Amino acid sequence: MPIVDFYCKKGCKSCQKARNWLDEKGVDYHYIDYVKQLPPRSVIEDALRKHGQGALRKRHKKFKDLKEAEPKVLLREIEADPNLLGRPILVWPDGSWVMGFGDDWEELFA
Repeated sequence: MPIVDFYCKKGCKSCQKARNWLDEKGVDYHYIDYVKQLPPRSVIEDALRKHGQGALRKRHKKFKDLKEAEPKVLLREIEADPNLLGRPILVWPDGSWVMGFGDDWEELFA
C-alpha cells in the first residue's frame, strides 16, 4: 500500500481520531500540519468543485459570510486562513483524496 499524505491540525479532535485509526490499521502516512502546508492546490480546487461550501469547516467564523461565494473566492480565503478548510485530508500519490474522517475509511484501506 502506498504512503499517503495526512493533512491535519494537531489540536483537531477529528484529526486525532483519524491519526489513531491510521496507526491502529498500520497505514503508512506522512503527517503534515495543514496550517503550515496546505494540500496541493489541485486537491483544494477539486474539493471546492465537488463540495462547494461543504469543503469548509462549518464552525469557522467566516463560514456564514461565504455562503454565496464562488470557488475562486473560497480558494483565496482558504489560502489566507487554512483553518477554513475541512479536515483531515488524505492524499494518495496518484492525486486522489478524501476529506473528513468517517466509517468509509474502512473501505479506503480494504
